[in-house]
Amino acid sequence: MLVALAGLWPMRRVIGFRFWSDIGYVRARDWWRHALGGYLLGVATLTVMITFLVVFGGHRLAFTRTSAEMAGGAVKFFFVGVAVAVIEETFFRGALQGALQRRMNMAVAVALASVVYSAVHFLKPNGVNIPANEVTWASGGKCLVWIVSQSLVQKGVFVGFVSLFLVGCVLGLAYAKTEALYLPIGLHAGWVLVNEFMRWSATVDVTQDVASWPMLVVLLVLMVWLCQTIFKPLGGPGLSNSGHGAR
Repeated sequence: MLVALAGLWPMRRVIGFRFWSDIGYVRARDWWRHALGGYLLGVATLTVMITFLVVFGGHRLAFTRTSAEMAGGAVKFFFVGVAVAVIEETFFRGALQGALQRRMNMAVAVALASVVYSAVHFLKPNGVNIPANEVTWASGGKCLVWIVSQSLVQKGVFVGFVSLFLVGCVLGLAYAKTEALYLPIGLHAGWVLVNEFMRWSATVDVTQDVASWPMLVVLLVLMVWLCQTIFKPLGGPGLSNSGHGAR
């Protein structure tokens, strides 16, 4: 992801992005409200999902960490969530979805970016081993084919793929409707904090349960309403083509 972000700099003019505002980092007085509101919404919604899975889905919470360890873990995953959210939202929503929205319908752009976003999470290069004396110009392609064929047949991939696709759609809709990255970054960071903390401390993973699908669909509908009433557009030119903002 860091390499992909670095590649955005020389490629920005090729895909039509001249300023940071084109990606979604617009100058707006209420940017922090979007970020904070998204973060609180992310924490709250995933907490509700986990509670639902425990009460109705047969999951059990098996906390094995001490209080001190859990406090330290919460702090660690807070920073992990912020870092992951900034990197992934800049790439998948700001760059990929933003570029797609300039050329096609918003719904199609959100869906395509979400497919890529979900698929990338399941590409695991574990076990790839090409001896140095067998490396040719085609080795990269062969390696990629091997990674895709091996990764997408692993247990639980389909459930996880659909779950992350729906997550991507929620984030993509938040980006498209607010015309900025602050709301999806907040949402993403809040989700990472709760999900990674619960996986680490209580072995609960929302993305691996089909029961999360209807709740994510409800959240997708809720996001439409929230972006009409609370999270107003911040005016990102990268989506509206209405001019240039901050450099």
